[in-house]
Amino acid sequence: MNICVISFHSCPFSPLGLESSGGMNVYIKELSSALKNFPKIKMDIFTRVQNKKLRGIKNISSQVRVIHLKGGPEYFISRRNLYKHIKEFEENLEKFICNERINYEIIYTHYWLSGLIGERIKNKFNIPLIHNYHSLAFMKKKAIKKGYRENANRLKAEKFLSFISDGIITSSNNEKENMLKEYKIPCWKLKVIYPGVNPNIFYLIDKLKARKKLGFNHKDKIILYVGRIEPIKDLLTVVQAVELIKKNKIPFYENLKLIIIGGGKKSSDFHKNNEIIKIKNFIKIKNISDKVTFTGSKEQNVLKDYYSAADAVVVPSLYESFGLVTIESLACGTPVIASKIGETTKIIKENKNGFYFIPNNPNSLVNVLIHFFSNKNFLWKREEIRRNTIKKFSWERTAEETIDFLEKIIRIHHLKQKEFSMENIYHQISIR
Repeated sequence: MNICVISFHSCPFSPLGLESSGGMNVYIKELSSALKNFPKIKMDIFTRVQNKKLRGIKNISSQVRVIHLKGGPEYFISRRNLYKHIKEFEENLEKFICNERINYEIIYTHYWLSGLIGERIKNKFNIPLIHNYHSLAFMKKKAIKKGYRENANRLKAEKFLSFISDGIITSSNNEKENMLKEYKIPCWKLKVIYPGVNPNIFYLIDKLKARKKLGFNHKDKIILYVGRIEPIKDLLTVVQAVELIKKNKIPFYENLKLIIIGGGKKSSDFHKNNEIIKIKNFIKIKNISDKVTFTGSKEQNVLKDYYSAADAVVVPSLYESFGLVTIESLACGTPVIASKIGETTKIIKENKNGFYFIPNNPNSLVNVLIHFFSNKNFLWKREEIRRNTIKKFSWERTAEETIDFLEKIIRIHHLKQKEFSMENIYHQISIR
């Protein structure tokens, strides 16, 4: 099978934690790496040039290529401003397919911008289209409510893609149910496929050794945040909780540390991020700077040290399509304290591998942190937390279920083409 993957705004080689790179990058890269178990599969991942040093074709493996095509200026552009450049990218993709004479059997698009490009390629070359939203605008809008900012075309485009796609992959039963309700599309079109976690990247490290390596004290009460820093992630709630712990003179405040990973490079990206600026101003006003550390983004192979050093990872999101950070932390044996939303409610087992708090509610988070630090020794042992996670979430399984679904959609497409051809034949006969 020859697969055309479109990831217009985000290159799999981009560093994690920036606006354009996060769970979707990990998803595409890990999925493509898992194809080694399917030697007959070939995959080309098309993405826009957003770094002049990263052009042309780069191989991930003998089966997978990343192909950079021009789609707007060759530097980073916010996703919100990329819509006007999709036509140029689509034209360059079309030229590439024609010049290389490649026969793709299916298109697999990621995020709504890529989906619109995929729709044009689908119509041009008569290839079935599978789409993965990764996040949905109508659900984000419901979660954020006031102050939601997004490209005006996104809501309409995502609804359009729900109708024209031959199949849709989602990482969450919660999203599937919401899409069925919002778009009124047939159930058979959607397939829930869980992402995986790489056990060779995320694994148990002795907590004291991890802390010594990172320069933390063994007495520290460490809560860790990992991810992009934007309103939907609601990091501000965690910082507000730290301030309330100080205000209420809760005993563990003395040793409390909040470590924040994400946001890109501190030197070049932080000053452009309004959410970081807002959070840092709050920290300064409330005089809790000694309790909060921003590290900037970190490579994946470093994250396991932070996960292992932490007492708990906090996931405060108002909305998550899935939340890879949750299972990465659990794979390192570290419990998760998460806002009670979406698929997270099926991953976190209360009093076993973590706890929940009410979304966007600092007081609720404070109460959970008090309960956590009093009861963390009664949770599952780290080895058991990891074992349960690795058993359930595997990139090999993700790849297998994805390939099965793609093959199914290809078969349906071929059957439809045969039926269409037969109809034409019968029509011609009837005319004669």
